[in-house]
Amino acid sequence: MSALVLIAPGKIEIQEFEVESPGPGELLLEVLAANTCGTDLKAYRRGHPQFPVPCRFGHEYSGRVAAVGRGASFAVGEEVMGVHSAPCGSCRACLRQRENLCETVMATKVMGSYARYLLIPERVASRHVFAKPSHLSHAAAACLEPLACVAHGLTAAEPRPDDRVLIIGPGAIGLLFLAALQIHGVRDITLAGRNQDRLNVGAKMGARTVAWPSPLGEFDLVVECTGNVGVWQAAHELVGPGGTLVLFGGCPSGTAASFDTGRMHYAETKVISPFHFSTNDVLLARDWLVSGGVDPSPILAGERSLLSAVSVFEELAAGKGIKYTIVP
Repeated sequence: MSALVLIAPGKIEIQEFEVESPGPGELLLEVLAANTCGTDLKAYRRGHPQFPVPCRFGHEYSGRVAAVGRGASFAVGEEVMGVHSAPCGSCRACLRQRENLCETVMATKVMGSYARYLLIPERVASRHVFAKPSHLSHAAAACLEPLACVAHGLTAAEPRPDDRVLIIGPGAIGLLFLAALQIHGVRDITLAGRNQDRLNVGAKMGARTVAWPSPLGEFDLVVECTGNVGVWQAAHELVGPGGTLVLFGGCPSGTAASFDTGRMHYAETKVISPFHFSTNDVLLARDWLVSGGVDPSPILAGERSLLSAVSVFEELAAGKGIKYTIVP
């Protein structure tokens, strides 16, 4: 089968691999949708600590079960949706209800959804793969993983319906935060960014939009989705007394940010930087998608073939589109 491989930052190519057979509890999935994501784009542009190169690329997926291992919980032909990792359930972090920080969750993650087939290990298949309802498109179902990350961030932030919220960064994650905040009853949401086309999408979804940077005032909740150190620092200045700053966008390893200690202490601002997700976050995100509470269609820029994947990442790097669906 053909699969997309990240060779080095800025270099991806299609290579041929043998199709693997599923072992006990494993699933071989025929990929019907593999969405691009901001993490993939960061890995393509500058590398990523969780993407040792060379590596098979892509981790958002939905599809059809092509083969099953002994004891697997799905049957051949079933259409499914899932995420790319699952906690072990027994390490210290898991036992302390911090599954997102499981000691082996990153080492056992599934990579390679930009391919015709994807082998799902038992650990993931038994906990984080679900039947896809017929009313949900495969492209929408493949948004489960980023939406689980958003669910984790909002669970930690504890938004209130009367919050004044600022989201910085109108990419896929920022727009998913917008949709998820609306489920929480939040209506006063400002979306800030530099990409006017993406801001226009946010406006259609119900946000007030402004160019970044602009005079913005103070907010009860600020959600940073750019992964830029300067924006991290500027975002803290926009958090009002007793407010919360969610630093969602991951900055390059080794960088440092500084904040006004007086503002942090005397205004009692809360700063959190959520990472990954737990099983409860995945279940919550699945409920949002299946119920229609979150409709990801505004962020989906259309389908592309595997052969066009290189140009897709060049377009994303240039700020064109939001999230593309690769159909291998």
